[in-house]
Amino acid sequence: MPIYEYECPKCGRFDALQKMSDPALQVHEVCGSKVRKLMSASAFAFKGSGFYITDYGGKSAAAITPDRKPEKKAEPKSEACASCPANKSAA
Repeated sequence: MPIYEYECPKCGRFDALQKMSDPALQVHEVCGSKVRKLMSASAFAFKGSGFYITDYGGKSAAAITPDRKPEKKAEPKSEACASCPANKSAA
């Protein structure tokens, strides 16, 4: 059975374990206030072959991603920039 999330104006958010065929709650059983059903992220897992986790999860990132050229280090534009404390921390 799925867990649905509701919001009560007095009590805040709460979860309810309901069958998929059950109608949505209209009233909070605890305080009697009218409730609103919320959209929430579902929790599920992909199992079997054909998914990233099962096919690539254990391999190194280098085997999956294309080769990239190494980034060049920025050179100071002038002598004044070379003495800047910001450039010394990056080195």
